[in-house]
Amino acid sequence: MQETNPVMDCLMNHRSVRKFKPDPIPEETLHTILHAGTRAATAGCMQPYAFIVLDDPEVLKKVSYIPAPLAVVAVVDQYRIKRYYELNDAPFYNDQAVNLFISYWDATIALHNIVIAAESMDLGGVYIGMILSQDLRESLGVPDYVIPAGLVALGYPDEAPGLGPRLPLEAVVHRNAYHIPSDDDIREWYRVHDERWADRFENEWSEDRRRKSIEHGVTNCAQQWTIGHYTPDFIHGESQALLRNLRSAGFRLEED
Repeated sequence: MQETNPVMDCLMNHRSVRKFKPDPIPEETLHTILHAGTRAATAGCMQPYAFIVLDDPEVLKKVSYIPAPLAVVAVVDQYRIKRYYELNDAPFYNDQAVNLFISYWDATIALHNIVIAAESMDLGGVYIGMILSQDLRESLGVPDYVIPAGLVALGYPDEAPGLGPRLPLEAVVHRNAYHIPSDDDIREWYRVHDERWADRFENEWSEDRRRKSIEHGVTNCAQQWTIGHYTPDFIHGESQALLRNLRSAGFRLEED
């Protein structure tokens, strides 16, 4: 039997919650989960990120399509680092690609700490990736060298969704080198996703939605993601918005 403990139970039972009770999150609880976020690993203990807590419904609507009592936006914050360096006569060149990606890494690790801490205290949440393409200068007043890294909507769950499917370990774990899978491997690994999609198509979707999907060429799970959901135009638009965010914030992306 697989060994377990409360931490493992929390990790293994993670699920996305999109419907919340209106109850606010107590300040003491919020302080605890934010503090847990700051205890995440971070390069050089510098914490090149910040959390923007949103509990004003009107502000929340600007950046999230999920109604929730609260959301936490994790941002890359090289602005604060730059100010610290300037106050100590240290040069600032953290506007380059490696600093950007390490900052993203640190910010998302910290945000995940917040989610696990929240779930351990009977809260639920859902990540919203499209925050990456949003211009937070306008909506949240961020300065140069600050860009979005992630967003999670939080609250007390008003639904009990089942666990989402995950690939088997052999699909995502490689040892000592990357091993190229066969076509049969790929088909077998994604079989649970295909079966789940087929069940929803037959038993949950309306007749009109099924008809429109077939008209658009969507007949399986993979096509649902590439043709029906994340279309080329959508991905291009989001990517261009992300690049504009990076450039307008002052980060150097081109080779010098």
